[in-house]
Amino acid sequence: MHHLKPARLAIALAVALSAVSCGSSSTAPSSTIADLTVTSTLVNAHTHTVNVTASDQLHPADTTYTTSSTLNHTHTVALTAAQLASIAAGGTVTVTSSASTVTGNHTHDFTFQGKKP
Repeated sequence: MHHLKPARLAIALAVALSAVSCGSSSTAPSSTIADLTVTSTLVNAHTHTVNVTASDQLHPADTTYTTSSTLNHTHTVALTAAQLASIAAGGTVTVTSSASTVTGNHTHDFTFQGKKP
């Protein structure tokens, strides 16, 4: 019976573990999804931005975001889990924000284009 010396055993184990971890994954690694900062349409002489993290795209759930504050007001933007998954896959999604009565009753549209870094 042939026994491996501890150093050779450690090398053999490392090679075996490396081979096992080289399989493909059904979930996109976080390095392929980028954080998004999207600027709204221009309405009543102003815009807003909203941020969607890579983590939100990788683990999609219905989420409501608050926009940046401009002219002393914000809006909310709701994205469904399906919309976030579409963005993560590189798709384009356009949604309309909540309404605000500051600077006149208005909403903004936001177009999210999925991107890879």
